[in-house]
Amino acid sequence: MKIIHNLSRWFAYVATGVLGLMMLLTVADVFMRTFFNSPIMGTTEVTEFMMVIVVFPALAWCAVQRKHIKVDLLVSHLPPRVQTVIDSTTLFLALCTYIIITWHSMLEAMDVYTTTALLNLPHAPFYWVLTAGFTLFCLSIVTLLIENFMKEIKR
Repeated sequence: MKIIHNLSRWFAYVATGVLGLMMLLTVADVFMRTFFNSPIMGTTEVTEFMMVIVVFPALAWCAVQRKHIKVDLLVSHLPPRVQTVIDSTTLFLALCTYIIITWHSMLEAMDVYTTTALLNLPHAPFYWVLTAGFTLFCLSIVTLLIENFMKEIKR
């Protein structure tokens, strides 16, 4: 579990760095467009790819930190054991869903050969980033399920 935790944190650091670079690129593009009437060519394409690197690798860190969106308006009033059962059930359903999504993103990554229109950048590496992010996210959900199980054993 420690490996998943450290790996997801490293992915989150990469996502944070790419987010900073994306902000700098956008500011530079706006500056060049406004003051020199010469925008940076391909900014939109690069920003779209950077969004893939920002969002999907960071999912696992969000899950490991238990910072994902969770509406517990009714569940918070239930006994702790029932809360854990409901939490484990929703995690298991999420895991099943994301395993299917991960599988299909991997199949898509193996089959994509397209490039962007302006800069001619290949799409495939970013599909693999998406697949790696989802894979780590699934592993993070498994660790959360194990933590819930261990918590129940200690009770």
